[in-house]
Amino acid sequence: MTRSREPRSLFDPVDRAAAEGPSRHMTREDCDALFKRIQQLSTGGGDLSVRIDSYWTGNFRWARNTPTTAGDTANHRVSITRDIRGAMGNVQTNKFDDASLSLALRTAERVIQFYGENPDSTPLPGKQEYLKPQLWSDTTYGLDAEPRSNAARALAEPSLQAKLLSAGYLEVSAHAAAVLSTTGMDAYYAETGAEFSATVRNPSGTGSGWAGVSNQDWGKIDAASLAEIARKKCVDSADPRAIEPGRYTLIMEPQAVHQMMAQAIYQLDRYAAENFNTVYTLRPGQSKIGLKVFDERITLSTDPMDPELGYIPFDYQGYPYRPVKWVDKGILKELSYTRQYALSQLGHGTPLPNPYSYRMSGGDTSIEEMIATTKRGLLVTRFNGVNVLHGPSLLSTGTSRDGLWLIENGKIKFPVKNMRFTESPMFIFNNIAQLGKPVRVYSGNPTIVPPVKVMDFNFSSLADAV
Repeated sequence: MTRSREPRSLFDPVDRAAAEGPSRHMTREDCDALFKRIQQLSTGGGDLSVRIDSYWTGNFRWARNTPTTAGDTANHRVSITRDIRGAMGNVQTNKFDDASLSLALRTAERVIQFYGENPDSTPLPGKQEYLKPQLWSDTTYGLDAEPRSNAARALAEPSLQAKLLSAGYLEVSAHAAAVLSTTGMDAYYAETGAEFSATVRNPSGTGSGWAGVSNQDWGKIDAASLAEIARKKCVDSADPRAIEPGRYTLIMEPQAVHQMMAQAIYQLDRYAAENFNTVYTLRPGQSKIGLKVFDERITLSTDPMDPELGYIPFDYQGYPYRPVKWVDKGILKELSYTRQYALSQLGHGTPLPNPYSYRMSGGDTSIEEMIATTKRGLLVTRFNGVNVLHGPSLLSTGTSRDGLWLIENGKIKFPVKNMRFTESPMFIFNNIAQLGKPVRVYSGNPTIVPPVKVMDFNFSSLADAV
């Protein structure tokens, strides 16, 4: 059930009444009613669990200082799980009429026929207790097409006046998630989201600047300042010079820090560390929990109640997220695990899911101070195309993007051509010289990281990229 509607012209508003109708995002009452209908259509006994995700997004995109697309989209889907005497079947659908829901249920029940009954299997979970973060912003939800287009016009105008080419994307959204079951699971939460990013390039294609951020509240995003940062970076990065690849002192702005640290966040899995060869594996069957994995100034934590980092307080199956320090002062303290792992290995049934949202500790050194204390090094805005080459070490590659500058004797000398790196975050974040203040970055999952100055970062080759 996906519906997309564009305004009559790129600067005309979408009909507000239509946008605020029941298709925008599903309320608690909508989810309860849908679950009851599915329950009534279910046959054959056993238990039933449904996961409902309901999304609304409103967006505006422009390129070369000209609007290109704008629209409002609603997308609702339900995942249905049938559990009959330990045999489970699952199916998803985005059609909510009785015929489609009946077909989905029958399909899930047919899947069950391929599995034998297993009375010893882990049953569907029951009622859970959840934290209650504040995740809703009326400012975000009320940013309709007209104010979105007006904002975009104002953000593109300075680049147009400066004879530069700007492109940008502005999106606001609402997401409702629910997990309901016949075993007592009763979870529902709604959140808003906002994101903005801008890229500015010069007509000759020799300079490029970028800036962006995500937040639940559009009112906390200073889009004008971000657009100005992107414009300035474009001007300052024009006509770069080639320098020799090699190991450099590198000052990473927060976006670049997140792009490297995210590789380590994704592997925070206890079962994988103990049964496969991951970056958190000490030896077969044993993880590195209790050992130092990063510089002692690094703490990685997550908390749904963090006022700057909040997120829906349960995972896809309805298990609660809770505050956790994955890494405390460089020491690995926790790895995520499933309910099955908890029951078989830890003697309890409480899982520790990973929301992939995190806060990284920082310091009080500004980027300007980092530059002033650097004899020779580089400053990078962000990376592009980051890929892991070797899972057990997290050796990764990618290229610098949207601004790379040479620093000599505490001052920026000139922009340099982009380079490809070959490096591991486990090496990077064990060679820290200075840390700055943590800030929100542009990310699908709420993320707060600082700028970081590191030693001996490996740029392996020149890259033909802007």
